[in-house]
Amino acid sequence: MHAPATTFHDRPPAPPPRVVVSGIGLVTGLGADRESSWNALRRGRIGVRTLDTPSPPPGEPPWAGCPVPDFHPPQGLAALTSRVAREAWRDAGLALQGHDPTRGAVVFGLSKGDPRLLGALCAARFGTDGDRDGSPEWTLAWPNQGARSLAEAFDLRGPCLSPVAACATGLIAAVQAADLIRRGVCDFVLAGAADLSLDPFLLGAFRRTGVLARVGPGDDPGRAVRPWDRDRSGFLVGEGGAVLVLERDDHARARGVLPYAEFAGGAFGADAYHETALNPDPSNLAGLIGRALASAGVGPSKVDHVNVHGTATASNDPLECRALRQALGRQADRVACSANKAQIGHLLGAAGAVELALTALAVRDGFAPPTMNLDDPDPLCDLDGTPHVGRPLPIRAALKLSLGFGGHLAAAVLRREDGPRRAPVDLPP
Repeated sequence: MHAPATTFHDRPPAPPPRVVVSGIGLVTGLGADRESSWNALRRGRIGVRTLDTPSPPPGEPPWAGCPVPDFHPPQGLAALTSRVAREAWRDAGLALQGHDPTRGAVVFGLSKGDPRLLGALCAARFGTDGDRDGSPEWTLAWPNQGARSLAEAFDLRGPCLSPVAACATGLIAAVQAADLIRRGVCDFVLAGAADLSLDPFLLGAFRRTGVLARVGPGDDPGRAVRPWDRDRSGFLVGEGGAVLVLERDDHARARGVLPYAEFAGGAFGADAYHETALNPDPSNLAGLIGRALASAGVGPSKVDHVNVHGTATASNDPLECRALRQALGRQADRVACSANKAQIGHLLGAAGAVELALTALAVRDGFAPPTMNLDDPDPLCDLDGTPHVGRPLPIRAALKLSLGFGGHLAAAVLRREDGPRRAPVDLPP
């Protein structure tokens, strides 16, 4: 008897395509572009000064520091979004013609929209006093405006998404983008986030919640943010943004573009606990890390580097460490962890995208950046925080974590490419 013919339904499904990071655009308080920001971070430069605002009420600390020592981000979220997207587009070698516009997508978050523009429109009494001219100007302050503007600028007619997930927005955008590619919806995605939140209303709200770092009269604001340190008191608000071009690996290589790293997998979930506080039980975050590693096909023993959320708040830093120890087991004592917020501030909705871009550069160059101001490690933060000085480190796989108000959690895994990839860039003298 002949064996039955194999039918279409008997065939194993094709493996999902590999997703790579093929382009990066980056603006931080440390630099106006990708390499200047990365080089300053590697050197341990701290981009924080005291924000020039009206004097605070008696007994209260001054406003948060402003991480813009060398470069002020463009005025307005639209200009910032355009800047980082165009740098990423050029870096990935994309052209406005030559690709199917329905196979390109955008997943870009502004978290809360543009508070400065909204305030200006309100101050101008826009739309009041019988104004019925149909002007769409007020929609420019909406959280979806960044994604919409990029789809229009680059003629991308695939999915156009704008996640809103507090401080996890940027990382969730990247995880969603990679999923679109793996499901065959598109070939490449502009993924990321931008944030300009040095606004009196927002700073006042953060100060009321008690999460901003103490900066007293005469204090050096550059010393205020102290991730994992025993004397930490909170974060300072930063500004900036990042776009990563995530692309199907064979699509990028067919264009002759070498990747920074493979976007191997990710996961997101909810803490479901409190508006601003995370559940002190680390098991939920540890489970999320485990799911991200499983989706990437990366075992804990392969993780060499972790870019932590690292807000320098009393409860969040130990929680991350406990979750990492629970998820990674013995490997937790071997990973080099980095917290970037002492140098660039907390970029809120853009933090996950910016720090993911920095993680991709760490994989490219085989270098774990420092955690600055980590002078006296808290015993509850008992992992290697890479204090003060970064170091060369061959990174097989890197983990990025983002935790947001409202319990938004995200984790992503980048893996070093085995084949041809972006060459490491030496730190200039």
